[in-house]
Amino acid sequence: MAEMRAERKSIFEYLSKNKFLIPMYQRNYVWSEDECEQLWEDVYNFFDNKEEDEEYFLGSVVIYKEDGKQNIIDGQQRTTTLCLFIRALYEKAKGQKGIDKLKDDLASCLWDKDSLTGDIDFDKVHFKSEVATDLDIQRLENIFKDRLNIDKESKELSLYEKNFIFFQNKIDELAKDKPDEWKKFCLCLLHNCVILPIECDGRDKALRIFNTLNNRGVPLSPADIFKGLIFDNKKNDEDKKKFAKEWKDLESQIQNSNYLKKEDVSFLFTQYEHIIRAKYGEVDTVIPGVLEFWTEKGKENAKKKRVNFAANDDLLIKKETFEFVKQLGEFWCNPYNYLNPQAKKYFAILNTYQNRLWQMVVSVCFYKYNKDENKGIFDEILPQLVAYNALGLIYEKGGSSGLFWGLMKANVNIIKENKIKNIFESSINLPDLKMPSLENFIDFSKKARPQQIRYILSLYAILYNQNQVMQWNKDNKNYSLVKAEIEHIFPRNWQNTNYNGWDEKEAQEYLEQIGNKMFLEKKLNIQAGNGYFNRKKEIYQSSYFIEAQDLAKSEQKDWLKGDIEKRNKQIYDAFSKFFTSVF
Repeated sequence: MAEMRAERKSIFEYLSKNKFLIPMYQRNYVWSEDECEQLWEDVYNFFDNKEEDEEYFLGSVVIYKEDGKQNIIDGQQRTTTLCLFIRALYEKAKGQKGIDKLKDDLASCLWDKDSLTGDIDFDKVHFKSEVATDLDIQRLENIFKDRLNIDKESKELSLYEKNFIFFQNKIDELAKDKPDEWKKFCLCLLHNCVILPIECDGRDKALRIFNTLNNRGVPLSPADIFKGLIFDNKKNDEDKKKFAKEWKDLESQIQNSNYLKKEDVSFLFTQYEHIIRAKYGEVDTVIPGVLEFWTEKGKENAKKKRVNFAANDDLLIKKETFEFVKQLGEFWCNPYNYLNPQAKKYFAILNTYQNRLWQMVVSVCFYKYNKDENKGIFDEILPQLVAYNALGLIYEKGGSSGLFWGLMKANVNIIKENKIKNIFESSINLPDLKMPSLENFIDFSKKARPQQIRYILSLYAILYNQNQVMQWNKDNKNYSLVKAEIEHIFPRNWQNTNYNGWDEKEAQEYLEQIGNKMFLEKKLNIQAGNGYFNRKKEIYQSSYFIEAQDLAKSEQKDWLKGDIEKRNKQIYDAFSKFFTSVF
């Protein structure tokens, strides 16, 4: 065979005459409804305006044949989506009479058929993906079964399912509005829309040609690029295959993780970037992007420093790099497995913070001490992290840049200075690692956003009583401290109130102070509503929050100005003591 050959094919010829494989080393399926919408609009507008025998070009694909299957190097997004598109068309057509030839053509694009009877073999699909995670493979296979079984209301639908449902809805609309035209639309897609398969003599040639083409499509993510670069640097097919499987397993692990399911492998390389920077003692807050850091050698930043340490040292293609990335994936997919009970409380609180910069310190800690499997190390590190974030909020420096230098300096202290205690240092943004004045703390609490108050109240709940439980079940419902509601002890809306010596204006001044806020389960918070304190105490009795239980035991009937001031001071003292203990 020549190095490559290209021959224009109709969609029917392209799909019905081939069986396709998305090989392990390819990227995942990433097309969303936006790309499907564009494909639908392109095809429909062509159909609605085409002249006889006119054709519409849907682009090129790069393939090579191996073991009877066309391995797709470029074009898997379009090929996969076309198969979902045609599966939706077949589902609409299969119950209708008088269109046997159309049904036969649609089926021929997707499945093998018995050479004698013409019956469809739904177990022999023309399309298979090795790169999809195990869960997505199962969902993809279900779409091509004879009987569909998709829970359209599920919040966990794969992209395959979402896009298939999108095409179903579009086809239903077209068939309802134009019952005759939708059949002609099917024929137009199959026979008037064309694609240019570029078939190559082997994988390496296909990859070379792919790299010279400038095809329009969804840009590669950093994870896609890392995967490709590592794959290309494996010495033989056995190593390549082993790596591709390990990468796929890691993606499946992330997808199935309750903690990381919204991330991809790029997250792990970002965490590793912070670790490497700490090893070099680097605390510059202007950091390179993760792709740049790992792939662009010799590039200088604005300060004329070559800070892309991973790229400069060729770390991406070194065996130990991916080995650690897998270990880091194990940790972040199941972080609570690595923590003692007390550390779990602080970790849960950290996850309510307004950003996730703190994760870099956790990753550095794991890197430094994971070989010892020392769970106790997090008992020392996490309280300091929680306190540092809280102090940042109180000083109104809790944004992405306010604490950045301090977090990176903590990384350096852990890795290079072998520190476990006192990992944080004073900085421009936080010149003193101690509680500000009571007046400043109260002022912060009045202006703080609900998310910030939730963080403070989460921490205070365990400072108030170390025996405070983090999760519980009541009346067959699961509750969590960090997902509780903010309860205003003195209600925000109270009519005809007797203020007992303080007026309504003062009440508004005190309403949003931290001393008037505490955590309560959502159901109880709704029951308490805008009731007055004496009635609320009955509701507080059944709370799992220890402070609410203690308030329920109070003999007083009113919750007034003096009570809020007293509780302001109690919370202030608890935080002051906590900061002193960790800093």
